[in-house]
Amino acid sequence: MPVFEQSIGDKAFSLSEVTASIRRTISSRYGSSFWVRAEMIKLNHYPYSGHAFPDLIEKKDGVIVAQMRAIIWSGDLKRINEKFFRCGMGALSDGVSILFRATIMYDEFHGLSLRIIDIDTSFTLGELEKQRINCIERLKAEKIFALNKSKQLPALPKRFAIISVESSKGYNDFMKVVLSHSPKFAIFTHLFPSLLQGEGAVYSMLQAFERIEVVAEFFDAVLIIRGGGGDVGLSCYNDYRLCRAVALCSLPVLTGIGHSTNQTVAEQTAWHDFITPTDLADSILGYHETALQNITEARNSLLSCSDDVLKREKQNLVQTRVELIEKIKRRMSREREDLTIRGKYLRLLSPDLLLKKGYSITYKENKVVLSAHCLKEGDTIRTRFSDGEVISTVNKIKQ
Repeated sequence: MPVFEQSIGDKAFSLSEVTASIRRTISSRYGSSFWVRAEMIKLNHYPYSGHAFPDLIEKKDGVIVAQMRAIIWSGDLKRINEKFFRCGMGALSDGVSILFRATIMYDEFHGLSLRIIDIDTSFTLGELEKQRINCIERLKAEKIFALNKSKQLPALPKRFAIISVESSKGYNDFMKVVLSHSPKFAIFTHLFPSLLQGEGAVYSMLQAFERIEVVAEFFDAVLIIRGGGGDVGLSCYNDYRLCRAVALCSLPVLTGIGHSTNQTVAEQTAWHDFITPTDLADSILGYHETALQNITEARNSLLSCSDDVLKREKQNLVQTRVELIEKIKRRMSREREDLTIRGKYLRLLSPDLLLKKGYSITYKENKVVLSAHCLKEGDTIRTRFSDGEVISTVNKIKQ
């Protein structure tokens, strides 16, 4: 067995002695609280205990230059959230820059961390507003800020690509309204799952937009649906990358991200924004209700016009029948008079009537002789009188 000899004058410390020494040193050196600026990329809230263990970072030119773990005890977190709610920002959440008062803690088991005692809400609001303004200016400089508003939404939109989370209350509220009208309207929706806030939300939604563009021909519009929340949870919707994707989307983008304060940049660049997912669903159904109403009115108008036309044509037909009967009667009367006159005329031309007046009719071979030139000597002729006939032979013809 090798023998390890301790150097003369060296002393070995136990691990607990080292950690205790570090804790005493830090406690004596950093006994008071101080203000720190950092970006909280993840809150790491544990509902069972109520405590949170945020991950803090600092970036320079997009590169992380410092990183540390923090602790917010449940009582402090409750008080901080109440401040955020009073400012209209909602509960503290991931992906926000904060200015906080903290003390340095060192624990033998959990190591070094910052205990967050308080957070300056005005700083957070200022950072959010700065991010929002910078994003708007950049999009306007690129002349794409209002580009999505120029897209054409069909008069009756029916096919929607939805960026949301299936477990989101906002998404479920939206689908509940839509499905309640599904027997009446044929609306097709397809969910493209995505994170909606916090770390990774921007990247997740950008991926959803990329997937939608591949199949854009099968949809009429893109919907971004999220539940309620304050301004802090909406910070990702002021991110330039996401807002640029909204502006450049080949389909109209409609948002229902569940808040009633200042518009996020994503909402401003979208084709149209709605305060809540339910409002968005009601608006979509409104297109269908309007179309149904127009169809119903057109149908009723057509039926009414048809009834009027049928009534008029029926009246015209009755009138035409009456007029036709009168015309037939008049025509028959005229024809009857004409026949009477013709009958009288024919009776006047009757041979019997002429014979009674002293005329006679001569026949040769049963044909009426109209001229002496038709006869020659020796011909047998028959002469008819009103009271009889005479048969004779032609002896001599005088011309």
